[in-house]
Amino acid sequence: MPACNHAAFVEAALASIVAQTYPQIELIVIDDGSKDDTALVIERFVAGIQRDMRVEFHRQENRGLGPTLARALNMAKGEYVQFLASDDALFPDMTARVVASFSDARDDVAAIACDGYVFDGVSGPHRTFSFVHPKPFLGNQHRELMAGNWLPAMGLVYRRDRLVEVGGVDPELAYEDWGMLLALTRRYRVAQIPEKLFLYRQHGQNSSANTGRMRDALQVLGKRYPPMAQARVLRNAIANRDFKAVLGAISFSSLDLGLRFALRQMQRAVWQYLHQDKKQGAVEQPVRVEIGANCRIDPSVRFQSGPGLLRVGDGCQIGPGSVLIAGTGLEIGGGSLIEAGAHIGGDGAATHIGRGCLIAEGTRIEAGVTMGDRCATMPGCRISENQPLETWIMPATLRDIGSTSP
Repeated sequence: MPACNHAAFVEAALASIVAQTYPQIELIVIDDGSKDDTALVIERFVAGIQRDMRVEFHRQENRGLGPTLARALNMAKGEYVQFLASDDALFPDMTARVVASFSDARDDVAAIACDGYVFDGVSGPHRTFSFVHPKPFLGNQHRELMAGNWLPAMGLVYRRDRLVEVGGVDPELAYEDWGMLLALTRRYRVAQIPEKLFLYRQHGQNSSANTGRMRDALQVLGKRYPPMAQARVLRNAIANRDFKAVLGAISFSSLDLGLRFALRQMQRAVWQYLHQDKKQGAVEQPVRVEIGANCRIDPSVRFQSGPGLLRVGDGCQIGPGSVLIAGTGLEIGGGSLIEAGAHIGGDGAATHIGRGCLIAEGTRIEAGVTMGDRCATMPGCRISENQPLETWIMPATLRDIGSTSP
C-alpha cells in the first residue's frame, strides 16, 4: 500500500486488509513523503495489529507512485500480490475469493479482477465499477487496453512471478496499473469475476482526476506502445476537423484502436441510457447485512452509510465509540448493550432499538430512532427526541434504583 496525504482515509484501508479472511496476508506500507499525519496514523495502526501476519512499514521522501510501488513489489514474498490505494477499501472476503478463482482459471491467466462499488464516503456505495467502466465487447485484451483501461486497480490480484517476469512496476509511469496490464497482456490474459468486493472512494482529490498526470502518463505509454500515440493523433485530428492531419494519421493500427475507442464510448452511452431510470447504476436489489445474535462489535467500529439495511442480532454488545448508521435502515436486536460513546442512527434512515436494551452513558441517539419497551438509558445519553413512556431513564447511582418506577 502506497500512502501519501491520506490521513483521513488510510486507517479504513489498513483495517480492511487486516480483516481479510485469506489466511496468509503480508502487509507492506510505504508512506511516500506525506505532509499530513498519514505516517502517524499508520504507525499507530500497525502497532495495534493483533493478527499474526508479516507487516512492514517504511517512510521515504516523496518519489511518486511508480517508484513506491516498485519498491513494495520487490519486498513482497507471496505467491500473489495486490495493490490497494490508501483511500480505498476491500471487503473481508476479497483476497480469498479472487485467489480461489485462480484454481479454475486457465494457465495463461496472470491476474484476476473482481468488481466493486464506487462511493464518495458520504452517501455510501451507489454505483458499480463495471457500470462506470464496462467490459469491452471485442476480444484481444492488449489492443483493448491500448484503447483505454477498464480494469479496477484496487480489484486486481496478480500472480507475482508473472508480474515480475514482464518487468513488474514501471517507475516512470504515473498510472502504474495500466502499464502493468499492457505488459502482462502481451503474453497473458486477465480474467474477471462479477463479485463486488472493493470500495473505490471518490473524494475530489483522486489521482485519476488529475488531467496533467493523465497527459503525462499517455505520453510515456505512447512511447512504450506507438499505436496508442498514433490513435491519439487520429482522434485529435478528427475532433479538430483537420482532414489533412486525419489523412496523415490513418493506418490500420490507428483505425483499429480508434474503432475500439468509439465502440467503448457507444457502449457506455447505451448502457447508461438503458439504466437512466435506475439511479445511474445504483445498487438495485435490496441489500441486507445481518450480524448474528450475541456478537460483540469492537470499539470504534464504523458502519456508516452502507448500501442497505443493517440488522444487529439480539443480545449483542456494541463497543464504546462505535458508529452504526446504515443506508436504508438499522435494527438493533433486543437485550443488546450499547456501550458508552456509541453513535446510533442518522442520515435520515429509520432506526429501531429492540426491547430491553441497555444504553450506556454518553451514547448519542439521533432523531428518528425508536426504542422498544423496557429499554434503559444511562445518564448523559444524548437523545434527540422523546421516546415512549416505557423507556426507563436510569438513575445516577444504583442506590437510587429502588425509588425509580418503570
